[in-house]
Amino acid sequence: MRSALLHLQSGRYQDAVDAFLRVAQSASSPTAMRADALSNMAVCYLRVRDWKNAAGCAQAAVKLDATHVDAWFNLGGAQKALDNSLDAMHAFRRVCALRPERLDAWRYRAIVAQSIALWDEAIECWSTVLQKNGDPSAFAGRIECLVQSGRAPAAEQETAAYLARNPEDVLARYLHALVLSNLQRFDEAWLLAQRLHGNPALDLLSAWVAIHAGKEVAKSMLEKLPESARKHILRLKTARAEDLPGLVAQARSWLARPQADPADDLAGLHFQLGRIADDSQKYEAAWEHYTAAHRWLARVQPYHEDGRQALDAWLRQRPWEAVSPVDHGAPSWIFIVGMPRSGTSLLEQILDQHPVITGTGERHEMQAMAQALFADGNLDAAREACVTFARKGRELAPDSRWIIDKMPHNFLYAGMLLHLFPGARVLWCRRDPLDTTVSIWRQHFRGVHPYAHDWEALQATYRWHETLMEAWRERYPERVLEVRYESIVENLEGTITGVLGGLGETWDSACARFFENPRKIITASREQVTQPLYRDAVGSGKRYGIPVG
Repeated sequence: MRSALLHLQSGRYQDAVDAFLRVAQSASSPTAMRADALSNMAVCYLRVRDWKNAAGCAQAAVKLDATHVDAWFNLGGAQKALDNSLDAMHAFRRVCALRPERLDAWRYRAIVAQSIALWDEAIECWSTVLQKNGDPSAFAGRIECLVQSGRAPAAEQETAAYLARNPEDVLARYLHALVLSNLQRFDEAWLLAQRLHGNPALDLLSAWVAIHAGKEVAKSMLEKLPESARKHILRLKTARAEDLPGLVAQARSWLARPQADPADDLAGLHFQLGRIADDSQKYEAAWEHYTAAHRWLARVQPYHEDGRQALDAWLRQRPWEAVSPVDHGAPSWIFIVGMPRSGTSLLEQILDQHPVITGTGERHEMQAMAQALFADGNLDAAREACVTFARKGRELAPDSRWIIDKMPHNFLYAGMLLHLFPGARVLWCRRDPLDTTVSIWRQHFRGVHPYAHDWEALQATYRWHETLMEAWRERYPERVLEVRYESIVENLEGTITGVLGGLGETWDSACARFFENPRKIITASREQVTQPLYRDAVGSGKRYGIPVG
């Protein structure tokens, strides 16, 4: 073992791997030493950027010793490099649980959580780092997550206080300008943003604020930015109608050449061009841009059918039934589930208007619990997470009878949630299959949605979701309530009265005024839920002439 460590310290990684492998394969070596050897092999592979072998070695190490902190950390690093964000999250969570003082693990966990839109978890992690060492970058991470998750009002006081303490600090000015611009207080933001320059992020924010503040220098600021996907997106979003055809041609010409921009930015430009083509009823061109966008996203979010099959097999085994249910009292949880773009945001916004129901948006706690249970099988940890979640419900809605968690992908775990929370209900949002899948295809989602970047995989996922939900409904027929999007559009009061009846509640006229709800919506459905119902989305998938399988 000593010679292996010397090889590692000297940068002779292949020699180190060979030496560590001998230790790991030796039957006479203690288990702890074999786990150490495998973890150090992972370090060697990480140093030479062989992410796959690094992940394999680290995984073998934690299989030998589930408390090996360094192995979990190495596994998280390898999975992060492989863009396996959920696996990376699980590994970094384990490090934080086993050794809370490891701030590097909290930081990486925050970065990964932020990248997949797990805002609450990212905020918690950044806050932990900030509390321990006062790192300004952790403060920045926390503020960016608050803004991205629709909580700019909460961030304003923090950034204002930070700016008061650091009036000449570039980061302080940037963060407060970011918050103010998100609050659409562009004149105030401009007072700070006009002094921001020096890197692309600062210059882009300054140009964005200048445009919305109506400053004469806005156009020149935008044109001074280096050519990039984001610059083209900003041009297109702010263009006058007469300038749009020329800017579209420029963007398409730019995309035709090899570019080094991040895949997400290039996808974003294709989505923007697709929406412009849609508005002009050029549906074939729009579809081509959406498809190109998904090709870019598939590079960083590859779909793995074997992973889906493994999860499906696990769900059918129902291991969570070994966990005793949580008697959590009032308020009872309502889990709104279904495919994205099936009306989940609309339904929550309507129900949140009811005096005894409180909506809390897309919560990630139960998804994280289920993913951890799938990964490590720790039943005690799963129940503790549910107890904490029940307590959170009482804190968020102490005076309500019902509280909503609107996480569409919890359709995967609906049966688990109904077992663990005996008083809960599941509202299953359904929409025409073609309309649903086409709407997903047209959407640039936050977070990780690998199934959405392949048309065949998307259709298969839709069918899988229906199979799972039918199984959960058969098992819990009185507690799974189906809500059709088209029914809400055609007869809101009648449909919602039926839903409320399933909850033991009655109709309240405030539900019909859902578009007056002051809650800020950050999902892709924000436009629909902030205005009266419209019928344009019903049957909208047909215009592209794409068959659904």
